[in-house]
Amino acid sequence: MKKFNKRVIKNILTVVFAVLFIFCLSLIDWNNLGSKNNSGAFFGVLSAVLFIISMQVKNKESKKDN
Repeated sequence: MKKFNKRVIKNILTVVFAVLFIFCLSLIDWNNLGSKNNSGAFFGVLSAVLFIISMQVKNKESKKDN
């Protein structure tokens, strides 16, 4: 079984969420930002940004002293 590198998987997911971010930006009606129709697009942008940030933060694994 082939072992995957965690770094490569994180980079692939970051690219996927970046594409989602750009797609959701294109759905926003820039002429009427207060419209209810923009709520889904705003949520998509926010969630994509949060996922991108979370993928870039380094994990600190706790080391147990035995």
